[in-house]
Amino acid sequence: MAIPVEEAIAALSTFSLEDEQPDVQGLAVLLSIERCATSSPIDIVLGDCFDSSMLSLIDNTLIHEGKEMASVLYTYRSCVKALPQLPDSMKHNQTDLYVETYHVLDLEMNRLREIQRWQASAASKLAVDMQRFSRPERLINGPTTTHFWSMLKLLDVLVQLDHLKNAKASIPNDFSWYKRTFTQISIQWQETDSMREEMDDLQIFLSTRWAILLNLHAEMFLANTMIL
Repeated sequence: MAIPVEEAIAALSTFSLEDEQPDVQGLAVLLSIERCATSSPIDIVLGDCFDSSMLSLIDNTLIHEGKEMASVLYTYRSCVKALPQLPDSMKHNQTDLYVETYHVLDLEMNRLREIQRWQASAASKLAVDMQRFSRPERLINGPTTTHFWSMLKLLDVLVQLDHLKNAKASIPNDFSWYKRTFTQISIQWQETDSMREEMDDLQIFLSTRWAILLNLHAEMFLANTMIL
């Protein structure tokens, strides 16, 4: 004889699912993981599993800044072509034109100086990370997959910057005009030695092919010497 459904439900409500056996496993501990902002589908941060004294000097902010620098170089257009040229009848206003031309070009050169400073800092950090984790005793304790991806991304950004800098013929042309106007108007200024030194450094950076990768090579040699 079949038991009605209502009676079966009522009977189940009286059952106790607890026993008198002690819980030998204790409370469950929640294990949380963090997905990282990389393109790797298996990227997981396991920071506690690795030596905390060897934390990465590279973060997503540094890589994001590098991509912004690459965008600046990629979209760079010659400013000199847009500058007005004075007719012969207005040559007496040549000094004023030099001053205004210098101010316009100085804005663009400051952006290039920022790229020069950023790549120097990024290359130094990348060199230190690569040297630390290339030592035999560091292969067991790191780096993580996330760390590897960060180093590769930063290296890729540096290579892109070097290629873009080499490909932009308008940059040396603009710098040539910038240096020429500075020479013309700096006669009226005082204490220009630091400005000239900074300009010479920028000229070497812009005129040297593969300057960024050469600097990275020098930073790696320096980092290896310091670690040893």
